[in-house]
Amino acid sequence: MSENNPFKYDAADASPGFLLWTLTGLWQAKLAQVLSAFEITQTQYAILASLRWFQEHHQLSTQASLVAHTKIEKMTLSKAIRQLESSNFVVRTPDAHDKRAVNVQLTAYGNNIIADAIIAVEKADEAFFGVLKVTDISEYKALMLKIIRQNEL
Repeated sequence: MSENNPFKYDAADASPGFLLWTLTGLWQAKLAQVLSAFEITQTQYAILASLRWFQEHHQLSTQASLVAHTKIEKMTLSKAIRQLESSNFVVRTPDAHDKRAVNVQLTAYGNNIIADAIIAVEKADEAFFGVLKVTDISEYKALMLKIIRQNEL
C-alpha cells in the first residue's frame, strides 16, 4: 500500500470481504429467484421458516424469539409479520403468560407454503454449494461459524 493507494490488495478477489460481498449477492439473487414462485421475500422466508422450525421443535414463537433466531432487526421483523398476517401466512395472539409478548403462529396456508419453500430453498442450497466437495462444505461451515461467533453483536 503506497501513500496514494489506499488499497491493501492488488486484486479485489484477494479481499475476503469482497469475496463475501460477491458470494452474498449471488446467493441472494438465487434465493430471490426461488422465492418469487412463492411470492415471498427473503425476510419473509426467514420468518416463516423460523416459525416452522419452532413448530417442529415445540418451541414458543414470540416476536422476541423470532428476532433472536432470525437476526432480523425488531422493527423490520414487526413490519414483515404484519405483511405476512395480512396475506394470511401467520396469526398473532397475545401471550397468555406475558402481557408484553406476542405469539406468532403459521396459518394452515402459511404452513403449506413454507413447507414447499423450504424444500425449494434447500434444493437451491445444494445446487449452489454443490461445486464444493463434502469436506470443503464442512470446512466452509466451520469457518463461517467461527467468523460469526467472533463478530456477533
